[in-house]
Amino acid sequence: MFPYVADYDGYALRQWMIDNVDIAGYLSMMYLVLVWKGSIIADFLKDRGATYKHFSLVFDRMGLGSLHPSQFGHSGGRPALLKHIQRVGLASGHCEREEAMTLTSPVGYWVGLFTLSKIPELFDTVLLIMQCKQPPFLHWYHHVTVLVFAWHTFCEKSSTMTVFVAMNLTVHSVMYFYFALCACGLKRIMRNLAPLITTMQILQMVAGTAVTVFSAYVVYMEPAGMRCDVSLSNARMGVVVYASYLYLFSVFFARSYLWPKKDAAKIKGA
Repeated sequence: MFPYVADYDGYALRQWMIDNVDIAGYLSMMYLVLVWKGSIIADFLKDRGATYKHFSLVFDRMGLGSLHPSQFGHSGGRPALLKHIQRVGLASGHCEREEAMTLTSPVGYWVGLFTLSKIPELFDTVLLIMQCKQPPFLHWYHHVTVLVFAWHTFCEKSSTMTVFVAMNLTVHSVMYFYFALCACGLKRIMRNLAPLITTMQILQMVAGTAVTVFSAYVVYMEPAGMRCDVSLSNARMGVVVYASYLYLFSVFFARSYLWPKKDAAKIKGA
């Protein structure tokens, strides 16, 4: 379906990201400064009328509802990953590295595009600030850590990379469509689907935690007859990142949909 990526070679991109790994650090630092000082921008825009809000809404529609690798991932990465797992088994499917699954072929193209897409996704936070909203901890923590983790995982050529990409693109293809509809004025109609979106994210984190814990176990314990093409540092990072995501998204779901009235009562009584 996308013949222009058939001859893709991701080795050059990987080398560039290794040589310029400091860029991920600079972007993360600038992003955190934006989050911490965003209230200044929000105060400036608060009384500026509908122009700024309309401007941010337009970009919201464009950013969340337009070009994103999730629109293309289904045609390349996910089917290839499923075939790979069917061929070698579930454990080997995410533990044995194949260059075609990470750096070459159309699948490698989407993996590289996914990694780079973590940079423009930081703009989500800019949109919140332009709408005079303070980014919650889960929002900015997720954005900054996924940028660092995706960059590190791609540079390490970790065998688990394609699994992470496939899960993320599957959830994001639904999530960004939901956000786009909300931005187009359908928020009241779409509100009932919010718990479903969060549930999908939690299931993604459950699967991600299972994959990272298993790969870390194989890397550290080295059981007979098993290997996993994941570095020690990436295995550690994967467990920490996905376990923290699972905890934070679960807490968010509980506070938002299970006992929101109870939390509100506690706040009033405090």
